Amino acid sequence: MRRFFKRPTLIAFSVALAAITGVVISLLAGSRGGGYSVIDGDTIELDDVGPVRYIGIDAPERDEPYYEEAREYNAELLARGEIEYTFDVERHDQYGRTLAYVYVLEETGSRLFVNEELVRAGCARATAIGPNTRFATRFRRAERTARRLRRGLWRGEG
Repeated sequence: MRRFFKRPTLIAFSVALAAITGVVISLLAGSRGGGYSVIDGDTIELDDVGPVRYIGIDAPERDEPYYEEAREYNAELLARGEIEYTFDVERHDQYGRTLAYVYVLEETGSRLFVNEELVRAGCARATAIGPNTRFATRFRRAERTARRLRRGLWRGEG
């Protein structure tokens, strides 16, 4: 029987494939945060990472209408369970903050997409900034729902 690869080549190929697969699996699985503090409606501080800015959304800043409500709802969502986060193309913004999609693994076993829920509740606007646009359509859809139902930021629209 004829071999296509010599043993050292096959071993090297297998090791490289395992390394690549491991990287892809770890990126897909995301990372889990330990302790945290809530900065505002779209930013948290994770003990093991530092500041984390939510990708694809923009919540009111301090001294803007609905700031406190957005910050409090963000804290409420995060308190529901264990925090996970995943990345898109760019991992850091111009201020050095980690850019992430944030999820909470709730005690019920469900996985809550925090970025999207903040938009759906009217606590943030959908804001697509390339190249991190994987969920831009989903966020725009959530914003349309919040506007139609006059939730949060959209309460006064008429």
